[in-house]
Amino acid sequence: MKKTGLLGVIACAAMATSGVYAQETYEIWHYYAAGSELAGMEAMIANGNASVEDAQFSGVIIPGNVVELRRQLQTAFLGGQPPAAYQSSMAFELKAFADGGRLHPLTDVWSEIGGDEIFPEGVQRVVKVDGVPYGVPFDLSLINNVFYNTAIFEELGLQQPTDWDSFTQTCTALADAGYQPLGNAGGTFWSLYNFYAPLVSVLGEDGYYQLASGELGFDSPEFSEALDLYRDMMVSCYADNWSGKTWTQTADDVINGDTGMFMMGIWVGAYFEQADFLAGEDFDVFQAPGTVGKSVFQMDVLAVPEGTEAGIAAAEDFIVAAASPEGQAAFAVPKGSLAPNVNVDPSVYGYAGARFAEQFTEASAANAVLPNLFFLLPTAVGTELGVQIERFAIDPSDTVKAELIATLESLRQQALAEDAYISW
Repeated sequence: MKKTGLLGVIACAAMATSGVYAQETYEIWHYYAAGSELAGMEAMIANGNASVEDAQFSGVIIPGNVVELRRQLQTAFLGGQPPAAYQSSMAFELKAFADGGRLHPLTDVWSEIGGDEIFPEGVQRVVKVDGVPYGVPFDLSLINNVFYNTAIFEELGLQQPTDWDSFTQTCTALADAGYQPLGNAGGTFWSLYNFYAPLVSVLGEDGYYQLASGELGFDSPEFSEALDLYRDMMVSCYADNWSGKTWTQTADDVINGDTGMFMMGIWVGAYFEQADFLAGEDFDVFQAPGTVGKSVFQMDVLAVPEGTEAGIAAAEDFIVAAASPEGQAAFAVPKGSLAPNVNVDPSVYGYAGARFAEQFTEASAANAVLPNLFFLLPTAVGTELGVQIERFAIDPSDTVKAELIATLESLRQQALAEDAYISW
């Protein structure tokens, strides 16, 4: 259990034996390195330090994303020096380490915080492995909203699109007026997140989960139709040179009035606000066609590696504080995400956050909550799906489409043979 402090190995062993811990500083690993994301993480850790009497916590930034953090954890596990707790994604990201015996089951702390009561059912299903909780949610972001520059829409007399036909008409109007219609960014995730709207349009909620469980093939007519819809309705609208930009650079293009629309996770709203580009005034949002009334979400949780008794006790105390309404709001407000705990007062959110909270509440009530497919698939399949969809977005030719389908279907068959799929 990695920590920073004055006590040495002997003292640690004594604490492990006695079942208590002295004032000590324990590491929380995460990959939120800048801006609103870092502000949220620092606020959550500050809340933990104020709430836990017998331990202190410090954040350690692992540059990159969930993939790089996973690699660092694997090294730390081999060296016997994992952090007290870390930022993890959901579903297979937890299952892989839980199956390997690396994660501490959070059954006791889940019961203490009333996890089955404070988190929606759609959230609970992706933090439990065989019914055992291995992660406690602290960061929930919707990834099926399109943000747009209101001044450009007003100038051109545009209304929020409500279906694919009006979406493409909006793209055409923006392009004809000299604007880049739809921003995107390079990287494994962003094109994939955009693809979910066409995918859900074709498959619906049931088909989405069938694809996630391996029941529906990547060589199915439905998946092929979703690729065509993505190519015709979204890829054709993308801004020039999008693959060379980060998501923040594309967000700047929206702020600067070069790009009309940008489909991105709701965290971009906080980025806009930090630039004094205000929700409800300078930008607004609509749910992407095919996902109206639904919520496709990405979520981060706190996971606890197996380690010393003292370290686990400290990490669980930190989780109790992070799962409280105060702890959840401390993170969600500066980061611009939603608090997974349903007991957080919606009044903590601003204009955009209130819209997103309402969307998620309605989707939860309609059982139309869809976790990020990337993490529902076996890790190798999900990772390759992100790679292949970005490749298709860059080159949406029939040749690339055929190669994409063949590559993913081969991985699906291999995963089925290994019994790697599960139903979340």
